Amino acid sequence: MSDHGSTRVVLAALLVNVSIAIVKAIASALSGSAAMFAETIHSFVDCANQLLMLLGIRRARRAPDERHPLGYHREIYFWSFVVALFIFAGGGVSALSEGLDRVRSPEPLSDYVILGRHLHAWLVNLILLVVCGALESQGFVMAVKGLRAAGRPDDTLFSMILRSPDPALFVVLCEDGAALIGLLIAAVATLATAVTGNPVFDGIGSLLTGVLLIGVSCVLFNETRSLIVGESSRVVTEGVRSILRSIPDVTGVNEVITEYRGPDAVIVLLSIDWDDRVSAETVERHVSEIEAQTKARFPRVSKMFIEAQSAQASQADMKAFG
Repeated sequence: MSDHGSTRVVLAALLVNVSIAIVKAIASALSGSAAMFAETIHSFVDCANQLLMLLGIRRARRAPDERHPLGYHREIYFWSFVVALFIFAGGGVSALSEGLDRVRSPEPLSDYVILGRHLHAWLVNLILLVVCGALESQGFVMAVKGLRAAGRPDDTLFSMILRSPDPALFVVLCEDGAALIGLLIAAVATLATAVTGNPVFDGIGSLLTGVLLIGVSCVLFNETRSLIVGESSRVVTEGVRSILRSIPDVTGVNEVITEYRGPDAVIVLLSIDWDDRVSAETVERHVSEIEAQTKARFPRVSKMFIEAQSAQASQADMKAFG
C-alpha cells in the first residue's frame, strides 16, 4: 500500500478516535469509573499517536538532499518508535496508576442524571462501550485490509505485523485491536461491579487495560526497532535472484542485499560475477536490463547498486567483514 493509502487509514482512525475519546471522557466524568477513565486515556493517547504518525508520513516524503542522499524515508520509523513510547508511558503507566489507586481506595460508580432522571451508570457505560466498539472496529478493519493488500494471502495477522514495512498500518492495527480488547475489559469490569456491588472490579479493569497497553507498546518497540536497524525484503530478494538467473553472461551471484528505507522505498545491492570474456559494453547493457526489470516488477525499489566482483574476491570481503 502506498503512503497515500496509509494516510487515509491513519486519518480515518484519528477521526474515529477523537469521537470516541470525547464520548468516553464525558462518561468517565459523569460516572467516576476508573475503567472508563483508563479507556478515555487510551483513546486520547491513540489520537496523539495518529497525529505523530501523520507527522512521520509527511516528513518521510521529503526529497533527498546533500545531507540525506537516500531520502528521509526512515523518519516514519522514528516517529513510530515515539508512538510506542507514548503508548507505554501515556497509556499503560497512567492506566496502571489509576487502577492501583482505585483498588486501594475503591469508590462506587455515580449514577447519571439526565433530564432530571437517574440512570444506572453501569448500564449507560455498557451502551457507550458497545457504540465505541462499533466505531473502533472500522479503523481495525481498514488496517487489516491494508496489511492484507501488501502481504501474502496465507499470512496470519501476526505474521503480517512482523513482515510489514509500513508502521502506519500496523500501529493503527495494534492500537485499534488493543482498543477493542480494552473495551471488552471495561465492559466486563463494569458488569462485575454492577453485579457484585464491589467497585474493586472497576479498578482491576483499569489495571488490565494498563497491562494490555504496555504489552502492545512492547510489540511496537520491537517492530520499529527492527525496521530502524534495517530489514530486508524477502520478496524483492527472491525476485531479483530470479531476474539474474535469466541474464546471460552472469556466471555467479555473490550477494543480493535488500533493505527497507521506508514503507515504499527499498534499496538493492548486488555483487555479480560476470563472464570474463564479455565486453564492458555488454555488462553495461545487462546492468540496465537488470535495473529496468527489477523496478518494473518491484516499484518499491528506489535505488540499485551493482558491483562486478569475482566470487573469490567476494568471499574474501565477507571473511574480512564477517
